[in-house]
Amino acid sequence: MRSRLEAVIGDYNIYSPRRLQFDTQQKIPFRVSPEPLNLSPDQKKEIEAIGSDITSYYSAVDQLYRTDPRVQQLLDRGKPEIFCGDKISPSHYLFIRPDLIITASGFSICEVETSPFGLALAEILNRAYRQEDYETMIDDGTLSVHMQASTPIEGSIIYSQKTSHFAGQMAFLADEVFSGQSRDWQATHADNLNGSSPKTIYRGFYLAELQTDPSIASLLTGPTSDGHDLLPSPTPHMEEKATLALLWDKRFESYFETELGEGGFNHLRHVVPPSWIVGEEEYFVPGMPNGISSSVDLARFSRSKRAFVLKPSGFRTDASWGEGVKFLQKKSAVAAALAVKEALDDRSSLHIVQQFTKAAEMPMAYEDNGNDPTPMSARVRLTPYFSMVPGKEGQLIAIKATGCEDTDLVHASSVSINTAVN
Repeated sequence: MRSRLEAVIGDYNIYSPRRLQFDTQQKIPFRVSPEPLNLSPDQKKEIEAIGSDITSYYSAVDQLYRTDPRVQQLLDRGKPEIFCGDKISPSHYLFIRPDLIITASGFSICEVETSPFGLALAEILNRAYRQEDYETMIDDGTLSVHMQASTPIEGSIIYSQKTSHFAGQMAFLADEVFSGQSRDWQATHADNLNGSSPKTIYRGFYLAELQTDPSIASLLTGPTSDGHDLLPSPTPHMEEKATLALLWDKRFESYFETELGEGGFNHLRHVVPPSWIVGEEEYFVPGMPNGISSSVDLARFSRSKRAFVLKPSGFRTDASWGEGVKFLQKKSAVAAALAVKEALDDRSSLHIVQQFTKAAEMPMAYEDNGNDPTPMSARVRLTPYFSMVPGKEGQLIAIKATGCEDTDLVHASSVSINTAVN
């Protein structure tokens, strides 16, 4: 299977490690499964239901942000004026990607992503396994048809210094997904724009990089910033982890139940772990655990009762790729209290606390130098990409599976298995 994947990848370097110690010196920098991850019919139906409900929820969040000053005040925290309130652009996303952890009782949505990092890998995996005659959940051409129908015939995928580790994947998307049939898309480092601005830009960078990367700042606020169309839209309220916490906020409970319907609302409450925004504890619907009033008091609990995850919500450098995630049950009481206190005192961005949901152990295997597949007891994350295009909301356009062992932070790495899904 590795040779087939290498053939599909071709000359693209799909990932450059951020740290030299993780450089495998291999074209495929992860463990390769001999087959796709197979799901049950019920699991596939559940993924479809999640796609329908989570896309409806994000549309409802967008509407709520634009009509409720309380939500604007929350989600605008720490952001430049160009991204706030009435000045913000209409929302335009081609997809959203919930991260689904497979647990003993079903799926758990730990967060939702809107960026394209990993999308090319999902397409590469799907193509490779289908070329080996495996069935998958995604038919040939699904992603290309979706992207080409939703974008102009010309444009550029722009990536930054921070996201340049994915430059090869951005080039694959431009050449193999966005381009074709008289279409011409390029992938370009923001530093190479030299003050110019393509008419249409697909954003392979984070909006928070406005604060740290001069090339991104020029692109978003410079003289040519009004001369291009930007996809996804520069709407950071849609990219906060706090958007999921609003589902558990008593101030907005009736709104979401009305917008989603009772069935959709209850379904999301079932798959999204209880979460709250640090500093907004009084509005947490189930009530704070053991009657505490502040998130800092979680540190008083024993480790077994302190099974919560602290995360930066967004618009900061450590809010992506799991960099700022803290498992409070793994910290000492002193360290847990300090971490939450720092989050509580931070007025420049939001932080959330989410109930920890443990992944189930699942049997997977990976190829090992031509020998029989090596078995692995894996904790698995599915990353399905659902359309946000009007009229096609919730349609599944890509999906991949990542399996890790001996870690609660399930993410792609040199020792993870990445595979297609059937």
